[in-house]
Amino acid sequence: MKTKLTIVALLSALAAGPAFAQSPRQAVIDAETSFAAQVAQNGMKTAFLANAAPAAIAVENGRLVEAQSLWNARQVKTGSRLTWHPLLADVAQSGDLGYTAGPWTMLQNERAQASGEYVTLWRKQPDGQWKYIVDMGIERIGVAPGPTANVPGPRLAVAAATPSMAPTSVLLDLDKRFAAAELLKPGPTYQLYLSSDARLYRPGLSMMQGLGAMANMKNLSGGYTFYTTTGYLSAAGDLGYVVGTFRRAGDAKHPEENGSYLRIWRREAEGGWRIALEMFNSPTPVAVAPAPAPVAEGAGTTPPPANAPARRAQ
Repeated sequence: MKTKLTIVALLSALAAGPAFAQSPRQAVIDAETSFAAQVAQNGMKTAFLANAAPAAIAVENGRLVEAQSLWNARQVKTGSRLTWHPLLADVAQSGDLGYTAGPWTMLQNERAQASGEYVTLWRKQPDGQWKYIVDMGIERIGVAPGPTANVPGPRLAVAAATPSMAPTSVLLDLDKRFAAAELLKPGPTYQLYLSSDARLYRPGLSMMQGLGAMANMKNLSGGYTFYTTTGYLSAAGDLGYVVGTFRRAGDAKHPEENGSYLRIWRREAEGGWRIALEMFNSPTPVAVAPAPAPVAEGAGTTPPPANAPARRAQ
């Protein structure tokens, strides 16, 4: 009898095995923490090249660049060390796309030189590995919180998965509608599209989050013109991103703004598509490049060349 019970228990444990398998969200968190550990162990150049997807995009002084080309050409200063940790992580229900966000610090001979916020977009590769597809960050003010034992996800529930036959087109169309409306009515459009849990990152400022972010954008005057470079929507149709360049004309109160942006869209259970996260990278004014044509899903891009270092690329 004892033997039979043991066999039944063993079979039950095997049947329940997948329930204890690592979740895609935890896999993304582990990929980020492993990435940071590799930087400490093998150096920035080796780690950033090893973790970059073939078509990965990085940002350099406000310009989109190919991550592989950037890091192959980069000479890392002796004594430089970069540290970071995730404070937010989310993943699509299809397990093919995820992102992490948190603070970074650049040290020179163990003395902090700069700090800011980063966002990493992760795509699961055909071999099952997670590689970053977009790496962007900014400098900011204030002291960042330390690592947490458990990295939280978005507060609001995601909508049920609804696969699409043309996922990237769906996302690019959504982002195009937002961009057109925002150009005409900046403040009201941001209020309409922002998630109540949204995070907004702007160079030199503290992160704006949730209702505070919505309130800050309410009185935005003078819309941004967005030029899409590429985007991707998860197979589950619940999480996606768009990257590109932006321009905002100057006026008597504000100088002209140029740079690159990352916008993460999330389809929430209540409210539908909302902007979960948006980051602008424009540390110094740069010339506005011609608007590139959108890139098909899974295709690479050839962003304009870069001249100066940016986040996680010192």
